[in-house]
Amino acid sequence: MLKICLTLNQKLSALITASLLFAFSSFGYTNEVPQVYSQCVACHGDKAQGNAQLNSPALAGFSAEYITRQLQNFSSGVRGSHEKDTLGQQMLAISKSLDMNKDVPALSAYIESLPPVSAAPETSGNLMNGSRYYQGKCGACHGGKAEGNPAFKAPKLAGQNVDYLRRQMQNFVNGVRGTHAEDKLGRQMAMMAKTTSGKELEDILHYISEQQIAPQK
Repeated sequence: MLKICLTLNQKLSALITASLLFAFSSFGYTNEVPQVYSQCVACHGDKAQGNAQLNSPALAGFSAEYITRQLQNFSSGVRGSHEKDTLGQQMLAISKSLDMNKDVPALSAYIESLPPVSAAPETSGNLMNGSRYYQGKCGACHGGKAEGNPAFKAPKLAGQNVDYLRRQMQNFVNGVRGTHAEDKLGRQMAMMAKTTSGKELEDILHYISEQQIAPQK
């Protein structure tokens, strides 16, 4: 009986050890800077905080699923192929150089593991109106506090550079983004982007800039 108990304890101990090693290796994988991220630092920053001067968005804290989808979209030409999307074309070229089975999973996991940072500058606007407009037109997909909603594949907006958000809205309105036949989510955004502009849009952006940042779930 004692021998059986010792055997079971040994097996249990081995199982726990294996589980811990797996967990630690997983954390190491996501927190260790992938070599391929060196291609991203110049524009997106060493902490994926973005760079407003280079028109580069903050990436830290975005879900791996969202980052993966965007890199795939760039690589396949679903995003960034429009002749007027000069910044998107740069990302398209970089994405095509990545190994979708090795580089992209490593990049996506690493970016998701980074603590989110605020790239939102000081903005002005009517916060009450911005909240009302945002909840009516954006909140259902992007979350009431712009935290994102994985169920709708909608990214977080809180903490993002407002100039970047404004430019993407313009791209959606002008057909620079969201017109590709395979970009279902982009076409939905293009339709919604056309429902707001001017002071209303600025109030929405002001509301987003006032939200607390958090990792996307």
